[in-house]
Amino acid sequence: MLTPEPRDFAEALGVEPVEVEVEAQELDLTEVVGEPLKFGFHAVERSIRLRWGRVDIYREGATRLRIVESPGRTGLYVDFATDTMTGTLRIEVFPEVSVDDELLFT
Repeated sequence: MLTPEPRDFAEALGVEPVEVEVEAQELDLTEVVGEPLKFGFHAVERSIRLRWGRVDIYREGATRLRIVESPGRTGLYVDFATDTMTGTLRIEVFPEVSVDDELLFT
């Protein structure tokens, strides 16, 4: 899975990923957004985990993690592709947290 550099996360979101286990990184955005929000990713295993309040999403088959910035908005977008599905998970961080999950079966 392609991922941004650690400094790119710090510049866009105010925090760098922390290694939580071998090859697995986590962004704890709780203090930045003022509510429980953690996003983990494992580039080698191509997996992600999003924990936001009661929402807990774990998914494999990630191909690319992007930081997407536009005027007044910043988000994390994860593209997925497997033999049976494609899609994008969009996590808007600023100005407020929201999640949009688009998956299509192939």
